[in-house]
Amino acid sequence: MGNVQRRALPKESLPLREDIPLLGRWIARVFQKYWRVARGLNLSVEACVIDEAGRTLMVQNESGSTWELPVGLVHNSENLETALRRVLREVAGIEVNGQPDLSFFYARGKNEQTGVYLVRHWRRVTALTTREVRFFPIQSLPPDTGAQTAERIRRSVEDRMAPEV
Repeated sequence: MGNVQRRALPKESLPLREDIPLLGRWIARVFQKYWRVARGLNLSVEACVIDEAGRTLMVQNESGSTWELPVGLVHNSENLETALRRVLREVAGIEVNGQPDLSFFYARGKNEQTGVYLVRHWRRVTALTTREVRFFPIQSLPPDTGAQTAERIRRSVEDRMAPEV
C-alpha cells in the first residue's frame, strides 16, 4: 500500500492555459497601480537663496555634519511655490518677495522629486531657527558641502538646466 505508482501524463494530454501570461500581466498592472497609490511619490522643494552680495544661503543639516540648501516636503494642500515660502520661513526665517524662479527638477531618491527654486528677492522676518543658517560665496562653499549640492547651486545661479545633478 505504501508503494503507489503514479503515472505521468503525456505532455499532449495536459490542458493548455494560454490565458496564464495574460492573467500575470493583468495582476502586475493591478499591483503597479496599487503601489503607486500606496507608496506614492514625495514632492519637495529646495531653495537657492541669493543675497545682494551674490552669496547663497545654506543651513546645517539636523545632525550638524554638513551644509545643505533649505529643503522641505510639499504638503497635500500646497503647490510648489506655497511650500517654498513655508519652508524658507520655517527653516531660515525668510519671506520671499515677488516671484521665485523654478530652475529645474531632480530625483532625490527613488520616490522623491525635488523642484529647485532660485530666490533673489526676500527679507528676513523671524529669528533664526535652531539650525545654523549662513550665507556663503558660491566660489567658496563649506568643505563638507556635497558635490551634487554645489552643482545644483551653480546651475541655478547660472540659469542652466540640470539633467543629472
